[in-house]
Order: sequence, then structure tokens, then C-alpha cells
Amino acid sequence: MSLSVIFRQHIALRQKSTEQALRECRFDALVIGAGELQYYAEDDAAVSHRSYHHFNHWCPLIGENHLLVIRPGQKPELCAYIPDDYWHEHADLEDAFWLAEFNITSFGNVEALWQHVAKVRDGIYVGPDKARAEAAGLKTDAATLLPRLNWERSFKSEYEVKCVERATRRAATGHVAAREAFFAGGSELDIHHAYMRAIRQIDRQLPYETIVCLNEKAAVLHYHKKRDKTRLGKTFLLDAGVRYKGYACDITRSYAADAAPAEFRSLLGGMNKLQQNLCGLIKPGLSFEHLHAQAHLDIAALLLDHGVLRNLSKEQAVERGLSQVFFPHGLGHMLGIHVHDVAGKQVDRTGTLPTPQGKHKTLRTSRILDAGNLLTVEPGLYFIDMLLKPQRGGEHAANFNWELIDTLMPCGGIRVEDNVLVTRSGQRNITRAFLP
Repeated sequence: MSLSVIFRQHIALRQKSTEQALRECRFDALVIGAGELQYYAEDDAAVSHRSYHHFNHWCPLIGENHLLVIRPGQKPELCAYIPDDYWHEHADLEDAFWLAEFNITSFGNVEALWQHVAKVRDGIYVGPDKARAEAAGLKTDAATLLPRLNWERSFKSEYEVKCVERATRRAATGHVAAREAFFAGGSELDIHHAYMRAIRQIDRQLPYETIVCLNEKAAVLHYHKKRDKTRLGKTFLLDAGVRYKGYACDITRSYAADAAPAEFRSLLGGMNKLQQNLCGLIKPGLSFEHLHAQAHLDIAALLLDHGVLRNLSKEQAVERGLSQVFFPHGLGHMLGIHVHDVAGKQVDRTGTLPTPQGKHKTLRTSRILDAGNLLTVEPGLYFIDMLLKPQRGGEHAANFNWELIDTLMPCGGIRVEDNVLVTRSGQRNITRAFLP
């Protein structure tokens, strides 16, 4: 099915759910801003612009200052900012698959655009330009509306899934190229360039900066330096995605060369199996917090099986916080326009938060999963000195195999991450379809 057809269905869903939210919150219209350009302090260089996420949920148009006006029972109106400008290139509206779903008016300057939306009566504005919206007579207190808009974001339409699939297909080519560069002995910078060449994009188009880790740097969860002198790595972790029409994929893979310690290579094989088992448990009605707890039990069992931990059960390892030493982050997060997408911690569409808060503080989502949710599953196992150091003289020091841990410390760690769609009958692993 073509993008234009499924985008039409996507907009129909957006219109229906937004009309319901406006009724509940007693607003007559919704104005969504893409946002103005932001500049570095005391500089005329602009920060790379990324449109406000709720604007992107409706419209894939790139660029600043655009506005959307959504009224019940009417076709959405796109107020597009397209100035006469020979310094910069602006959006081309001549041949886009989504054009037919909007009434489009172009504006050559920002003031005229805001004067136009000032005619919207009893409208509520969401976006980053609240001062302009208030000056135009729009309401900006969207405290009751935003949770409802965020909640709808967590149920992906067919169009949104297709965008993530296209992002994933391209990212998979990058991951394959990066893997080849690693096994060829490339530096972190070489591997990053191999990834970028394969996906045919530039850095500012990425959903997040690539995390390219050789050896011990895989123990730094968000490592961004690209060393050029470190080559012939024994271990490699790549966390890298692609964005398509505003939608991101988020993929991590870990590898080990033949020169890596045998026990690390065995741990890597175990983590890959463990991660796939966790993905296979996903289904509607499952608590993601429960899945996170299961991940800790599974990782504790893996550490015990390989002798990293000893003389206790997996349940004791989790209860004593020892699995947390090796797995210090959450199992995953909602995914979509934001890499860490909205509504992950909402219990319902009105914005209710869990009470009391769950015991797993590192979780980015504690949702009860439902069909249409898209999330990452990314268990990790790391040898992080700042977390291990207090344990060396701690109460449970005897439960750690320090000789083996010291052997594995230069390997950094392991993370395996897929993007999984919850379906009515279970789940669909989008990542594995393109990157087995």
C-alpha cells in the first residue's frame, strides 16, 4: 500500500482522536507550531532545527515557523513558511505524498503567518513559541490536552510503522558496513564513516549521535568520542539509528573479534539469546516493568552460568542489587518521533502516573503494553569500574569472581537492542526483519 494511502488513514486517526481531546478539554481548535530557529549564544549560527514533535505527528514538512490549525469537522490547515530567500533553501511543496491531506497557505514572513492564526477563536496552542501564540490571542495552557496528545502517540498507525521500517532498512545497511569495518581493524572514526556512507545521510539527519565503542569504551553508555588511533579492536558496540519522515529507529549490536577473551565471546552469545527470549515474551497486557524484572533475573543467571557471580541464586543476585551493578539502565523505552518517545510513564490518556512509583527507577516506561505500542528491548551487561569498585570491599565481595572480572574489564560491555511492535496476538520484531 502506498505511503499516500496509509498517510490519509493516519491523518483520519489524528483528526478523530484530536477532536475527542478538544471536546474533553473544551477547546474549539488546536494550533501546533513547528518552532522557530534557535541560535547559539551571541552568535548568528542557528542550532540545527528539528520541528516540534506534535507537528511532526501530523505533518512531515521540514523547516521552521510552520503552523497547523486543526478544527473539528474540517480539513487540517497547514500554514507553511516559505519566504523568498537566496541565503537558504526552503521547503518544496510541489510533489509530496502528503499534500492532499491539508489545506495549504504559504506565507513569506513570520508576522503574516501569526496574524493569520490570530483569527482562530478559542484555540489552544502547543509548541515551543508560546510568547508569539499568546500575542496572537491563543491560549497556551495545555496541561490537560498534552497528556491526551502524548497518549495517542504511543499507538502507532500503519503509516508510522512503515516509516520506522524504512528507517530500519537503511540503518541495517549501516550496521552491516560498520561491522565489516570493525572486523577489518578500523578505528572508531573509520567505523562511524562506514556507517554514514552506507546510510547515505549526514550527521545532523541522525535521530541521535552514533555510539561507536571499541574495547573498554563500551562500558560508557553514551560514549560519543570517535577515536582514530585505536584500531584492531577486540570488542565493538554500535548504537546507531536512522530517521525517516521524522520517525526513528534505535538499534544496538555488539561484536567480539577472535582475539577477545573466550568468556566474553561466550557471554555475548548468551546475551543475544537472552535478548531474543525477552522480545518473544512481549504481548498485549504485559507489564514492561515485569519484563524489566525478568531481564534482571536472566542477566543474573547468565553471570552465574559464566562464573562472573558465584555462591548465590539468581534471585539473591537481584535482591542484593548485584545484577544492577552489571545492568544499570532500563530495559527499553517507547520509540517514535522522539527516540525516547512520550507517554512512557503515563497510566492513562489523562496523564496519570503510577502510584506508588515502581521500584525500578531506571525504567523509561512502566506501561502495560497494548497493540500498537512500539518500544526498544535493550538488555545490557557492562564492566563499569565506578560501579564495581565499591563492591570490591563491600558486603557481597565474595560473590564476585574478581579475577575473571579483571580479565573482562578491557572488553567494556555488551548491549543488544531491537525495536519491537506490540501486535494484537503478540509482537513483531521490526529490527530482526532487516538485521538478523
